[in-house]
Amino acid sequence: MDICLLQLLGNWLSVLFVTLTSFFGLNVYKEDKTDLENLNYTKTATVLNEVVNYKTEYVYNDSKPMDSAPKVIREGQSGVVYKYDDGDTSVLRNKVDRVVEIGTARASKYQGRLTTYTPYCAGCSKAGNVACKANGKKHSLIKDGQYYVDNEFGKVRIVAAALTVFPCGTIVNIDTGKMAPFDAVVLDTGGSMRQAITQGIVWMDLAYSKPNKAEASKANTKTAKFTVKRWGW
Repeated sequence: MDICLLQLLGNWLSVLFVTLTSFFGLNVYKEDKTDLENLNYTKTATVLNEVVNYKTEYVYNDSKPMDSAPKVIREGQSGVVYKYDDGDTSVLRNKVDRVVEIGTARASKYQGRLTTYTPYCAGCSKAGNVACKANGKKHSLIKDGQYYVDNEFGKVRIVAAALTVFPCGTIVNIDTGKMAPFDAVVLDTGGSMRQAITQGIVWMDLAYSKPNKAEASKANTKTAKFTVKRWGW
């Protein structure tokens, strides 16, 4: 409050007090004097808040499909800085830049044809050996079975595909709409699949160690959904 205003108010109260005491016949009163001193008159400061907007940084992941949604690694937060008339600044809160991960790998979702085969099919190796080597070894559908134990995804089915697009070791989730979705690993290939991919058609072949007509009827479809979960080894 302004010192002059305080003095004026004090004087007005003194007059009011004297008037009231005189009106009520009270002639005895004590007058006290109070001195007010503004110790900060020598310096004034105007404080301004300045918001420092955060920036968005992008990191690119070549193992994440480009059709996947961007992932926020860290949320951003604007900073606040105090600025004084004399040029001094004081940081109240540091800004934190936002970090977003963007996938740059090829698309991960496809729709195409799924069929089945066994080691005894026409043109197949009667030994049941698949085309890809895993850990330096070839897997045999006859000796080792129709499942493969992957270090990352565990026990998965085996499929043949066009290796030019789906390299050995690719993990794909398959949904036929007629059976529960399952994960499979690309360990084999075939001429039909290689020819189909040149025409833009995705065709995969689900391996069985021996014929199984009941299961094969559920697997065979022209509208299977393929979702790649890992590209090769």
